[in-house]
Amino acid sequence: MPSKEKKAIVVAEKVSKKFGSFAALSDISIYILENEVFGLLGPNGAGKSTLSKILMGMMDADSGNVRFFGADLKKQHSLIKGKVAIVPQDIAAFYSFSVKQNLDFFGTLYGIKGQELKKRREYLLEWLQLKQFENRKVENLSGGYQRLLNIACSLVHDPRVIFFDEPTVGLDPKMRKLFWEIIETLKDDGKTICITTHYMDEAEHLCDRVGIINQGKLLVCESPKKLIEEYGGFKVLVVMLEKIPESDFVEALKRILIGSEVTSLGNAIVIALSQEHSLEKISMITDFINAKGYEIKSSTLREPELEDVFINLTGRKLKD
Repeated sequence: MPSKEKKAIVVAEKVSKKFGSFAALSDISIYILENEVFGLLGPNGAGKSTLSKILMGMMDADSGNVRFFGADLKKQHSLIKGKVAIVPQDIAAFYSFSVKQNLDFFGTLYGIKGQELKKRREYLLEWLQLKQFENRKVENLSGGYQRLLNIACSLVHDPRVIFFDEPTVGLDPKMRKLFWEIIETLKDDGKTICITTHYMDEAEHLCDRVGIINQGKLLVCESPKKLIEEYGGFKVLVVMLEKIPESDFVEALKRILIGSEVTSLGNAIVIALSQEHSLEKISMITDFINAKGYEIKSSTLREPELEDVFINLTGRKLKD
């Protein structure tokens, strides 16, 4: 259930969708909280795109319902559309129009005109670094700036809820970082955001909660931190010693680390630690090694990531 501090802005209840005999979605229920960044993840064919289209009003569900601000998306769409924006992966702007003309056109679609439109347009041009290109045709912009214009056109009516479909696919690292900053700024401005992404680091960095879908069903829906703690698996500690350890030493280490996997590879000791009490175990390992007269040359700890959660839950990598 939603937290007491924030209310649910978007609620989907028991949403199902079939294509012929194929069940793309089966009784999926999720909510998106006010002023959060929600991530929707799933391997190809899992139902993620179908659910996204239903949430965005681009496809009807066979059963179940979707509500925005308490209003039914299907029955009261006209009341909702002015508060919601979709930023598609493909460029939705008109290539033969200038940047400024595109913003004016999309503004008029939402009934914005005059000084209100001018003020909104100028704000978006400055914020999204498009001011220098305002009179340039879209066809003459780089791919990254076309994507920035996509965002500007979608936000011209100042929506409360924004859907981003794979916002950083194909972008260079610099432009990708800028997109992250844009999403963070929108959240700081009080917007509610839903993103679909194939990048685990993106979801882990940006999202307050993520929902993982597989085979048409919602597997989990929680913060990245909690998902990693519960489903991320082992932390991996690699300790490099000054010499190859004796087999008796390795066996003794295994006995004191019940529930952990211990492997000796040359001068390295590789230990897979469970999440619970891992810091205490690392301290104990260090003390044990020192007590046995071995010198530690270096040690590294690999923390589990959201990618590990995804693989453990679905048995697949996201880009499979």
